[in-house]
Amino acid sequence: MPIRCAASTLILAASSLLPATVHASPLSASEILQQFNTVVLGSATSSSHTDGRTYVGGALSGGDYVQHINDTPGSSYAGLTVAGSAANVKVNGLGAVIGGSLSNSTVNSGNSVVYGGVSNSNLNGAAYVEGGSSGNFNGGKLATPSEAMLANVLASTSTDFGSVLGGLSGSLKSLASTGSSVAFDGNLAIFNAVANASGVAVFDLTAIDTVLFSKGEFRFNLNGASSVILNTDVKSANISANFLGGSAQQYGSKLLWNFYNATDITINNQWGGSLLASSAYLTNNQNIEGGVFVNGLNQRGEIHLQSFTGKLAGDAAAGAPAANVPEPGSMALFAAGLGVMGWLARRRRAALAPTLVPAPAPAR
Repeated sequence: MPIRCAASTLILAASSLLPATVHASPLSASEILQQFNTVVLGSATSSSHTDGRTYVGGALSGGDYVQHINDTPGSSYAGLTVAGSAANVKVNGLGAVIGGSLSNSTVNSGNSVVYGGVSNSNLNGAAYVEGGSSGNFNGGKLATPSEAMLANVLASTSTDFGSVLGGLSGSLKSLASTGSSVAFDGNLAIFNAVANASGVAVFDLTAIDTVLFSKGEFRFNLNGASSVILNTDVKSANISANFLGGSAQQYGSKLLWNFYNATDITINNQWGGSLLASSAYLTNNQNIEGGVFVNGLNQRGEIHLQSFTGKLAGDAAAGAPAANVPEPGSMALFAAGLGVMGWLARRRRAALAPTLVPAPAPAR
């Protein structure tokens, strides 16, 4: 049995020990795009902030997360989930699940679960820490994780993000153009959307993407389209285009850019729309109005909460991962999940164990 499947089976089996209200189901592609502002399959560094929820499959250094607590869509996931270690991070709300150690960080509200040690950090909500710890536990340090903490932990290993997002990217790239086109006028690229009966406009940019991403200005005419899918097979892109007329903010929730072949992307000006590039390392030097779903991230600009509201043709199934190899860093969280399950099993055995009465001493 594949490693990921074996670990998932153990976690699901142990979940029967939990109260009925604690459960975790794998997320579909559309649920990922709705519930997360940022998903990084590998490691990430940040010197900026993210408005909504973030998942990092490797290690995380820096960043300010869940800036807009009340606007972040509901989820079983914590505000920040990191499979590896995290350092120099600030989580404003909805708590955190950290598979490794946590250092020089602050979690202002929500539950925290840390499976390594905690050093020089402030945890202002309830916290459960398996390793050694130093810092301020203003919300209380629990000897055993609470039900809410267990819900976050079970969620943290429930979805194979790489498989689901890769499946989504593959299904989107197979979509035929709906007749949408791009016209060039000097340094300006004009996007003219043509929607199908469902309100979805599909752009096939494969023949023009090298020229397109060298342009300095983008203008969008959505012509009533409620969802816009833009497919490109470019492998590397350094994009400095200005989105004219405030279109980055205006259309951020409607545009989904599918960089299905990309390995390296740099964004130098304000970007509009969700960016799906599950094999790419992204550097954003300016703000992004939409979600970020990439393999690696160097975040230098803000990532603003504009969940994709459009329709996804061929939404990838979450319950059938295509890969047998775990996502980068996911084994840390598998171990974390198994640690919680072991604690639950021990608690159950203790509750069921008979009371032992010492035998009387033999007569002399």
